[in-house]
Amino acid sequence: MPVLSPDAASAGSCLSRRHVLGLAALSGLAALGGCATAGEPSPPPPGVAVVVSATTLLAFSPAVVQIKAGDTVEWRNASPFGHTVTADPALVKNPANVRLPKGARPFNGPLPAGGTYRHKFNRPGTYDYVCLPHEGAGMKGRVVVTAG
Repeated sequence: MPVLSPDAASAGSCLSRRHVLGLAALSGLAALGGCATAGEPSPPPPGVAVVVSATTLLAFSPAVVQIKAGDTVEWRNASPFGHTVTADPALVKNPANVRLPKGARPFNGPLPAGGTYRHKFNRPGTYDYVCLPHEGAGMKGRVVVTAG
C-alpha cells in the first residue's frame, strides 16, 4: 500500500512502503556512522600496541599508525559491514594499493561485523593494506614499523 508523502496532495505523488523503509534504513546507517567515529578510542588490550577501527564510512581510523618491530596491531570492525585487512598484492584489484617491506610476508585477515583481527609486525618498513570488498571505495590504511 502506498504511503502518501507530506506534500502528496499538492504534488500528486506518493512513496511506496519499500521507499519509506529504505530511507529509514539509510538514515539509521548514517546515524551509526557518527557512532563509529565519535569519542575517544578505547585503549589497546594487553599485547596490542594500537587499535585501528573499520568504520561505517568505509575507512580505517586512524588511517596511518606507527609502531615498533615486534608490536601487534588490532583492527576492530565498528560497522555492520564485513571488511578485510589485506596486504597481499595477489588478492587485490590494484596491486599498487599494497606495499610490503622487502622480505615481509603478505597477510589477509577477515574482519566480520563486530569482529577483530590482529597482526604482529616483525619487519621494519611501510605496510599499505586495503579492505578487499571496499578497495574501489578507497578503504585503505598504512602501518609504519620502525626498528625496535
